[in-house]
Amino acid sequence: MAYIALYRKWRPKDFDDVVGQAHITETLQKAIETDKVAHAYLFSGPRGTGKTSTAKIFARAMNCIHGPTSHPCNTCEVCRHIMSGESMDVVEIDAASNRSIEDIRTLRETIKFMPAEGHKKIYIIDEVHMLTTEAFNALLKTLEEPPSHVIFILATTEPERIPMTILSRCQRYEFRRITSGDIAKRLLYIAKEEHIDLTKGAAHILAVQADGGMRDALSMLDQCVSNTEGTIDEQLVRDLLGLIGRDWLFSLSDAVFQGKGDDIIQAVDDIIHMGKEPQVILTELLAHLRAIMLCQAAPKSDTLAAYADSMKRLTAQSQTVTPERIFSILQVLQQALLTAKTSPEPRIAVEMGLLMASRAVSASSDNSKPVADSSLLDSVLNRLTQLEQQLASMRQHTASVPVQQQDDGLPVSMADEEIPFPEEEEALVSAGTDEEPENIRSAGHSTNEEPVLPQNQKTEPSIPEQEAPAQKTNAPVVPPSQYDDIWKKTCAVLDKEKKKAVFSCVRNGKIVYIGQTEVILVFQTAFMAKRANREDYYGFVDQALAHVLGKGYHMRGYLKGDAELEAYEKKNSQVSDTAISSPAPKAKEVPAEPAESTDSVQPASLTVPVSSEEAGVVEETVPAGLQPATADDMSPAERTVLEPLLKTVGDCNIYIEHKPNT
Repeated sequence: MAYIALYRKWRPKDFDDVVGQAHITETLQKAIETDKVAHAYLFSGPRGTGKTSTAKIFARAMNCIHGPTSHPCNTCEVCRHIMSGESMDVVEIDAASNRSIEDIRTLRETIKFMPAEGHKKIYIIDEVHMLTTEAFNALLKTLEEPPSHVIFILATTEPERIPMTILSRCQRYEFRRITSGDIAKRLLYIAKEEHIDLTKGAAHILAVQADGGMRDALSMLDQCVSNTEGTIDEQLVRDLLGLIGRDWLFSLSDAVFQGKGDDIIQAVDDIIHMGKEPQVILTELLAHLRAIMLCQAAPKSDTLAAYADSMKRLTAQSQTVTPERIFSILQVLQQALLTAKTSPEPRIAVEMGLLMASRAVSASSDNSKPVADSSLLDSVLNRLTQLEQQLASMRQHTASVPVQQQDDGLPVSMADEEIPFPEEEEALVSAGTDEEPENIRSAGHSTNEEPVLPQNQKTEPSIPEQEAPAQKTNAPVVPPSQYDDIWKKTCAVLDKEKKKAVFSCVRNGKIVYIGQTEVILVFQTAFMAKRANREDYYGFVDQALAHVLGKGYHMRGYLKGDAELEAYEKKNSQVSDTAISSPAPKAKEVPAEPAESTDSVQPASLTVPVSSEEAGVVEETVPAGLQPATADDMSPAERTVLEPLLKTVGDCNIYIEHKPNT
């Protein structure tokens, strides 16, 4: 007798023999038992999951002499004819070779004949998605209202190619991929019945390589049986299927974990010289890393049955690597596998992916540190403490200097401008700290707090309007001659931050006015103006403007020719570029009353207006009643104290104000 392949010999003969599809077999059995069998069924799912076998079992169940029954006997004449393919009542059609409209017309002619020996005439159309559109249309009416003695069973692996008009006329059953555990159990059962010495590890490898298909698993087992007369173990299965050995996987994964590039390249070279495909290296290594991940998360999982003989080694290796490293390596290798499948040089893609994975380990371990580490934070806090001490010392040295007052006799208040952040503070802020350190707020860097004044001093001194021309809101803060340069720098910031959509939208805009808190732009098209005024656009522009100008501004866009632009042009015309950029007049000095002792004089307060080059001319923001201090006006002690502060703050003008006791 000729040899019969295992997948044919062990084809399921009863609903109970179908592996992994209980949700379908139980439903069909109940339908048969309750006499609620439909006239058309559609079986869809991956290859080798039991679609055709279930259809033939259903045909025997409907035509068995003892039926219709949910458990066909498989011994009566009708069942034996159906199993051998000799029955006239069960017609199996291959739609791949009988796909034309003429074949469907022939089918329609034979449908009207009654069954020869059974109860029903069953048509099994395999790979039904291969039918032409005309053939589907010819089948519609017959499929919708077939004779009472006819049942259609359509089987396909690509249900998305079937017209909805066909799908709506069938009861659809989706066959699932069979789990590797179910496949391995079935393989061990068949091996026992066939007197084949198959180890559990080898069965698991075959089940994993079958990718959810029982037919593929039995075909690979058949291949192993034909190549050996002894025990079928893991090494034999790996050699026949072209897989990498377990020792190679452990050594290669160790090299990736430790970032040893030379060992990685040598391992890849050795494996390829053994005749393995480059993609197999990544596939096997991904499966091994998955086993390590499962060993960390669920060490008792059935999936680890393939490592039964090396479980101790797997457990030891899983303890040498963190889950975060495993996740990062898996992500890199999965992307490398996709690249290798389409690359003309897959070996390069494999080597590149492995080296990137080994470096990703180091990156992930570095990223596991806090964003703002303790050394950086301590450095910032120490620097701020030094600045506070220097400021206190400066106030003591300048306590005897005469106090400047305004005409109304009130002391001059601190300037409202903010001191720029030192480099360390910028690093801390960019690092993503949520809370501002207490000594940063005490140093005057809070953007929402008013300057702290002595308790015995009025908090809102009145400054004559003629003494503070910079406070007029109808004049631009920045001269129009600098608008183009400011906008170029702003666009450069957007481009550097990779805000491509925002940069492309606003780059052709033009600044027409910069006020105290607003920047007005004009656009040539209404689309660009409308897009620039969206929150997800102007938000990034406002951030870039704050980076360039040194404080918060809000951008608003207008279409060229808009009536509201005339008001801003009028404001620009009120102050010429020369007037704006000229030095501010010196503040009028008011002689201070002589102090009886140094204790009666309050410490001097330091006012540092922002004078960034991008922010425009600083003379516009000089508080009234103050006179800029030069190097000649300061004592050597004051210059010694101010030198570290100026190195941190940067370019600025310094104004000293002395406040008497009131």
